[in-house]
Amino acid sequence: MDDLQPIPLSVRSAKFTTKLEAMLSNPFTSDIIAWMPHGKSWKIIDPILFYREVMPEYFEYCNYTSFNRLVNAWGFQMIKNGPDRNCYYHKFFCRDM
Repeated sequence: MDDLQPIPLSVRSAKFTTKLEAMLSNPFTSDIIAWMPHGKSWKIIDPILFYREVMPEYFEYCNYTSFNRLVNAWGFQMIKNGPDRNCYYHKFFCRDM
């Protein structure tokens, strides 16, 4: 993760969905957090690296539980079954929207 590009201050101080979009669009974190191929849901692929390497770049805190609370507060739903199991979905949050 030493290859991470510096995150602009405007992203660090942005609302949650802007930060999430920036994380998902960052090619340097695509092995840790990524869109599913169809672009309608996203997944944290490596929670440990997400907590250690990605969260400090985008958030002032590094608490995975707090991140999950934010995900839920913004109305994202975890998919429990099927090919998108353990992915998050929100009908108004899709890739390239």
